[in-house]
Amino acid sequence: MTTPDTQNPSIKNNIKKIYFIEALAGMFFSVPIFVLFWQENWLSLTQIMLLQSYFAIFIVALEIPTWYYADLHGRKKSIIISAITLFFAMITYSLWHNFFHFLIAETLFAFSVSFSSGALSALVYDTLQDLWQEKSYKKIWWNIMFYQTLALSFANVIGWFIAKYDLRYTLYASLPFFIIMIPITFFLCEPQRHKTIIKEWYLKELFNILKFALLENKKLRWIIIYSAIIYAFNQSALWFYQPYFKTTWLDIAYFGIVFASFQLFSAFSSKYAHKLEEKLWEKYSMIMLVFLLSTSYFLMSNFIFLFSFSFCFLQQFIRWFRSTVVNEYINKLTTSSVRATILSAESFIGRLIYAIILPIFWWIADIYTVIQALTVIWITSLISGIIILVFLRKDKVI
Repeated sequence: MTTPDTQNPSIKNNIKKIYFIEALAGMFFSVPIFVLFWQENWLSLTQIMLLQSYFAIFIVALEIPTWYYADLHGRKKSIIISAITLFFAMITYSLWHNFFHFLIAETLFAFSVSFSSGALSALVYDTLQDLWQEKSYKKIWWNIMFYQTLALSFANVIGWFIAKYDLRYTLYASLPFFIIMIPITFFLCEPQRHKTIIKEWYLKELFNILKFALLENKKLRWIIIYSAIIYAFNQSALWFYQPYFKTTWLDIAYFGIVFASFQLFSAFSSKYAHKLEEKLWEKYSMIMLVFLLSTSYFLMSNFIFLFSFSFCFLQQFIRWFRSTVVNEYINKLTTSSVRATILSAESFIGRLIYAIILPIFWWIADIYTVIQALTVIWITSLISGIIILVFLRKDKVI
């Protein structure tokens, strides 16, 4: 039996390396101005919607092979591929200028996200399990999210000052950080797994895993679907922020500061919200998610004034609180040999729902108004979340 004393000493440094990798990944200087950047390059709102829908759909297509790749060939290799494709995605955005070029960039971004989806969380959990410290998973995961979002908040503030000179410079600014991230991923240590996946007939094995998670295990199924709904509706808000801020008469000069405040709030939420989760217990933490989400949309669509952006802080809290609560459930119900696949299944379902609903909400915003689109999101998120909570209650998950 492997003990902390006999374990490869390199694995003890995994967590520190992941902190650094995720902080570097958060150096996206272009987040507050991306919609403006697309418009400056002559993309219509319809084309922007098509880009994001394509991104979400392509991730869905990539998820199945990349999930299993992480379980079959290792989480480390998946994270390396993710870092490399992230760098080339940003290079593509930095140097090219039209819709089809940006489509290539979004393809590379999709590869990056897909290869890291599930693999990172599984590597963290398996590392802690090898060190006999899996009980600290929630605290470690919150810290990872804290460092990433803290870096992102810093990048958002600096990015807006850079954008005053040229929107494209914000893309150039991310490149040094992304290229530094690549060699660090090579120094990660692959943690031990307690069961080796059979390498023959991997598609059959993959679908057996998914069948178990989505059909046979009722608890896993409803946890995955509930989390996916929360993710999809919460993520949809991101692309409404800039047009919504204009509706509330917020001066465009303050967009960068507002986005940075979102990231900063999210960073501190990710670091300290585990204490709230422990006090509420997993059961009440799960229940709370849908009501916080629907409340944020209700407030955004019904109270329109200069500081209405403050309602979006609820969505920043949900962003990381959801992932930690749900990952903890999934980690307890799975083994290390299939953990990355099942964690990515949750991500897969979330992005699938997101890809379906985002064009609908954008269509409503185009035909009617942003406020009416937010009203529809408020009602549909509340109804769908409550329906899944009923099934979670029925199957004794909560």
